[in-house]
Amino acid sequence: MEGTSEAFLYLAVLTSIIFGLAIQQVLLGYRDLILTRTRNRLFAPVLTWSVLILLIVAQNWWESFGLAGRSDWNFVAFGMILLQALIIYMLAAVIFPRTEGSDPIDLKDHYFRERRAIYGIAIAYVVSSPLRALIVDGAILPALDLAYHGLFLAIFVMLAIVARTVVHQLFVPALLAGFIGYIALMTPVLAGG
Repeated sequence: MEGTSEAFLYLAVLTSIIFGLAIQQVLLGYRDLILTRTRNRLFAPVLTWSVLILLIVAQNWWESFGLAGRSDWNFVAFGMILLQALIIYMLAAVIFPRTEGSDPIDLKDHYFRERRAIYGIAIAYVVSSPLRALIVDGAILPALDLAYHGLFLAIFVMLAIVARTVVHQLFVPALLAGFIGYIALMTPVLAGG
C-alpha cells in the first residue's frame, strides 16, 4: 500500500483481529438464538444493541483508514487505539448470554442482570473517543461531535441506573437511530485514490 506507514499496518492487523472477534461474538449470539429458537425469550433491546455493536465496529474500522498516512506513532497513541478496540470487543462479548448446548436463552433476564456491565462498558467507549482524538490527533473533537458524545453518555448513565423495561425499550432504539445519525454526520468520507 503506497503511502501507508508500516506502523499503521501493524496496528491495523491487530485492531482488525479484535474487531473480527467482536463481530464473531455477535454472530455467535445470533447462532445461539437460532439453535434454541423454540425455547428462548427474545428482548428487543438486546437485539438492537447487537446491531448497534456491528455498526460501532464498522464505523471504527472505517474511521481507522484515516490513520493510514500517519507516520509519527508512539506507544500511548497505539495503546489508545488498541484500548478502544478492546472496549468494543468487551461490549460485544457481554451483550448476549453464554449458552450451554440447548439451554433456553432469556435475553431479558440476561440484559437486566448485566445492564450495569453493558452500560459501564458503553460509557467507557464514549469517554474513550474524545480521549482518542486528544491523544492520537492532538485535537479536541468538534462541538457537534462532542454534543453527540454527551448525549450518548447521558443516556448510557440513565440506562445503567434505571431498571424499568419500558425505558429500555424506548431509549435503546433511540440510541440506534442516534448512532446512525452520528455516522451520517460525523464519519469522514474517504477520498478515492
